[in-house]
Amino acid sequence: MTEENRSKKILVIRSATRILGQTIVSLRKEFPGCHITVLGPQSAKESMEQDKQIDEVLTIPDQRRMSVSSLGKENIRRLQEKNFDLAVSLYNIDHGLGYSNIDKLACTAKAKCARGYNSRGTFVEINSSTARNKSFLEKTTYFWVTANYIATITLFFVITLALTGEWFFRLFFRKKQGSPKAAHSVQESPTSVPEPVKAQV
Repeated sequence: MTEENRSKKILVIRSATRILGQTIVSLRKEFPGCHITVLGPQSAKESMEQDKQIDEVLTIPDQRRMSVSSLGKENIRRLQEKNFDLAVSLYNIDHGLGYSNIDKLACTAKAKCARGYNSRGTFVEINSSTARNKSFLEKTTYFWVTANYIATITLFFVITLALTGEWFFRLFFRKKQGSPKAAHSVQESPTSVPEPVKAQV
């Protein structure tokens, strides 16, 4: 059997549930007779096993973020022994930012090639280098977002402090103007009122 006619072994990482079905359909059209293995969280194992489009299910411990470290060395070794022809990452957004951990996971499988599919059904080729670059870009983006957030909070605090200081200054100035000492000084120097002049008859 030639390489072209051989059934392709494909690993799909279930990182974006809503596009899992459409991606599998697309893969089966491109690679007729392919064997599709889906790697997903333990909590979704039952639903994945009931999907007739999926040939095999592998699970990863339930965590907030799927990653190479959460898969574990032993599971990574077993994944690599399957000799996948294609590893697929799924993105909920077109540019795939925020999914560098999934790209790294796909590259760790040591498949012959790896792709990242987005919600539009299009894909990009990925490798260890692109995964590292995406990770760096994500960290840079998070840094600037955090810096902008801190700057906004600081500016708000400074403006609030300035307005509060102005309010206290005005309050103090008004109290000083209306103090008893000021009223007493006014009483000590009353304004002289001229006496009325008697009219001569």
